[in-house]
Amino acid sequence: MRNLFLLLSILSFEIFSSEMDRVQINYEDHTRYFLIHEPDTYSSSNPINLVIGIHGYTGTASGFEKETTGGFNKSADEFGFIAAYPQGEFFYERGFFYKAYVSSWNDLTGSRTKAPNDKGQICAADAPRYSQFKSCKGKDVGSCAWASCLDDVGFIKDIIANIKSTHNIDKVYVVGMSNGGMMAHAFACKHPDLVDGVLNVVGLPHLGLNCIPSEPVNYIVYAGFNDDIVPPINIVSWDKYYYEPMENLINEWKVAFNCKNSQSSKDDMKYRIHEQKFSKCTNNVELISLLNMDGGHTWPGIEDDDAGNCRSDDQSDINFPKCKNINNLWGNNYLLPKLFNL
Repeated sequence: MRNLFLLLSILSFEIFSSEMDRVQINYEDHTRYFLIHEPDTYSSSNPINLVIGIHGYTGTASGFEKETTGGFNKSADEFGFIAAYPQGEFFYERGFFYKAYVSSWNDLTGSRTKAPNDKGQICAADAPRYSQFKSCKGKDVGSCAWASCLDDVGFIKDIIANIKSTHNIDKVYVVGMSNGGMMAHAFACKHPDLVDGVLNVVGLPHLGLNCIPSEPVNYIVYAGFNDDIVPPINIVSWDKYYYEPMENLINEWKVAFNCKNSQSSKDDMKYRIHEQKFSKCTNNVELISLLNMDGGHTWPGIEDDDAGNCRSDDQSDINFPKCKNINNLWGNNYLLPKLFNL
């Protein structure tokens, strides 16, 4: 029976991973790619929504789909949208006895050291220093920088244009987890006209570097109260990097968007989640902050902080363990309706 279960698990993995196509594009003299999933119900004669899902630091495009969110393609099938998963810049950090995969996004805050806060920079003087990306060489990023220096905002914009040129796209949403959430936040600031809504999961920007879009955009920020990697309240992470408090971020956007109404509520269905919603803003956009009082540095419904640090057969060129099939319908079903109803 156990051997049969393992066989079925392998077969389900093979079938599941084949649901994505890998699309390669050349952007600023760099060969880059994204994975894309179309629901079976898609027809070019009918417009369909597009959701860009962005992985976190040391994550992968397929890891975001399979482990970080616990099966985002299933949600694409259920809600009827095209899902696209960009791959961030990556390299292998080599030591005497190891070879570690490192990936990230240039969210415009992690690729710098200096910051307009009372600390003067994004990390403490005795914070650990992380290996810097090849794209940052020759640039004055400082010792605290840990993220890529590529033009990832432009890369995401190019992906949206690419998919729009080949599909009948209606609305566009950008979602991200951790460093991917920071990337989604940065994209909302730079191109609010290109998105209908943004979901930032545990991806607060560095302290003093919160950006504000030039025009209002629908936005949700989700954080875990117990998160010590990107803390939503206590500012200082376990590795002594500084992050913008979630309350500061949402309040700055609320003021900038001239939101008139606010409403607070608590959801105790699976976790204790405190929700604050701002409405009657300029252009009728809405802002939502979600603080999971029981949560950490994960997508809601996921318990493993390392979820997403893996790859599927769609990314067999990456030296990383294969992803596990994680089923997380609760987390996706909790967040996505809020995003689509903005």
